[in-house]
Amino acid sequence: MRVNSLMRAGAAGVAAAALWAGAGQPAGAAAVGERPPATCHGVVTQCVAVRERALTVVREQLRCDHRAPFAALYVRVQQALARTVREKPPVFAEPSWAGGDLNAAFVDAYLRAFEADRDGRAVPEAWRIAFSAAREGNTNAGQDALLGANAHIQHDMPYVLAALGLSGRDGRSRKGDFDRAQRVLDRAYGPAVANIAARYDPLLAVADGRWNPVARLGARELLVLWRQNAWRHAERLAAARSKQQWRAAAQTVETHAAAWGRLLASVQVPGYGQMRDAYCHSGGQAPVTGGQEAGWPVRVVPGGLLTREPERR
Repeated sequence: MRVNSLMRAGAAGVAAAALWAGAGQPAGAAAVGERPPATCHGVVTQCVAVRERALTVVREQLRCDHRAPFAALYVRVQQALARTVREKPPVFAEPSWAGGDLNAAFVDAYLRAFEADRDGRAVPEAWRIAFSAAREGNTNAGQDALLGANAHIQHDMPYVLAALGLSGRDGRSRKGDFDRAQRVLDRAYGPAVANIAARYDPLLAVADGRWNPVARLGARELLVLWRQNAWRHAERLAAARSKQQWRAAAQTVETHAAAWGRLLASVQVPGYGQMRDAYCHSGGQAPVTGGQEAGWPVRVVPGGLLTREPERR
């Protein structure tokens, strides 16, 4: 049997196995709340609402923890997705996939990573970098959100996409719906940044270039780039005809996501985390200085990390 056929059997469960071989239900998962299933059963809007509630529980339990900004961003994405799947005429050709199974499996991948790290178990390197940067505490809240987004999009998404299948039952590519989902992120981005600025770090209230640690690429451009990279890596995983080919494709996913994570985490300002924490614990009343005037230090992206395919609209 072809490797991509094996991967598609069991869809989201196989995706989870690709991320953490042999991982079962984490002991203590109830501390975060019951994790929703990795597939969507029923009405798509209800499936999205269930994931939004699960992510809201994570965000609220994290409070001022530096892992919270990504959870806050993800809540806004779910809200934007809920609005998008209700639109008439429909945005997606296959809403049960784009808003249902894909979203369910993708949220499940994040919750598994979060739970594994919380419980002291190993996580993929891109996630380890993101969680470690949050614990070190001297990144800004936008960086924390980007570190989570990088690990989730560039590491988790290729496996989820390949497991669910890059084509529908009618044989048509799902790339069109995948690209149309970018408008969900576009809708979520502004409200998410405003929310993160109000709750966690006022630096995000200024222009993107003042807090983004990546030179010459805006945050939205990064999200577009990362999503296109994820599809390209998923194609390699799905096209594998042997275990060796699949492992080679998977190693590219791991290496690429980790390289981006190291780049994003490499810029930290000593003492900034304490100011962020005071601001968050004061409900946004404590002053925060550092980075507002001169802007956050930046890093130039190596050319090898910039490959992408054009979006389809």
